[in-house]
Amino acid sequence: MRKAIFLDRDGTLNPDPGYISNPDDFILFPGVGEALANLKKAGYLLILITNQSGISRGLISWQQLELVHQKLQNLLAAADASLDAIYLCPHHPDYPPVNGVSACDCRKPQPGMILQAIKDFDIDTQSSYVIGDRGSDVKIAINAGIQPIYIGKSLLPGYEKVQTFVDLKAAAEWLLRESANKV
Repeated sequence: MRKAIFLDRDGTLNPDPGYISNPDDFILFPGVGEALANLKKAGYLLILITNQSGISRGLISWQQLELVHQKLQNLLAAADASLDAIYLCPHHPDYPPVNGVSACDCRKPQPGMILQAIKDFDIDTQSSYVIGDRGSDVKIAINAGIQPIYIGKSLLPGYEKVQTFVDLKAAAEWLLRESANKV
């Protein structure tokens, strides 16, 4: 079995101005590429899990989203990092169905994206983590039986026992120390 880091996108890897449809508007937070490269070198799969309801809302096309994700991969490659997979949920229960679906098991905090990745990559949930900047990221981790890590400037109310860091770089440094201590 393999260990993985499940990563939220907007607000965790990059600033979140809302529904990014143009790759020129996509940038990474400082240190993200290096942090992910270090996690990859430590043997973690890097798997993006992202709600992208802009698809069902008609604010972004599949092609635009693909171009944004290609830019993400290019930026990571420049830092010797890469995502092993991208799982996304285009659905929103209040907007038109995508491929006939509006209510789904893949929209965070439902665990569908993570459960599919666990199956696809034979992932060990006990040595894996979910990193995100919203309550739904913490909840998806809990719903999938994986340890959550919260990125935020203060503790998330109701989740005071969740590891909390100011950014992904600090979270990755902690994870690497934790991994070294478990060896």
